Amino acid sequence: MVKRRVGISFIAISTILIAVNYLSEAIGGAPVGNSISTLSLLLLLAGLCYLSWGEYEEYKKGTRHSGK
Repeated sequence: MVKRRVGISFIAISTILIAVNYLSEAIGGAPVGNSISTLSLLLLLAGLCYLSWGEYEEYKKGTRHSGK
C-alpha cells in the first residue's frame, strides 16, 4: 500500500512540475528550462514503477491467499 502512495505522489509532483513549466512559458514567454522537463519525466517514470510494483505485490499477495 505504501508503494502505491509513493507512486501517486511522484506522479502528482511530476504533473505539478509540467504545469509550472507551461504556466511560466505562458506568463513570461520563456520556458523554465530542460531541467524541470527532465526532472518531471524522471518523477513520472519513478511513479509508474512504484505504482506497478505496489500493484504487483498486491496481486501476488492476493493469489497466494486465494488458494485456501
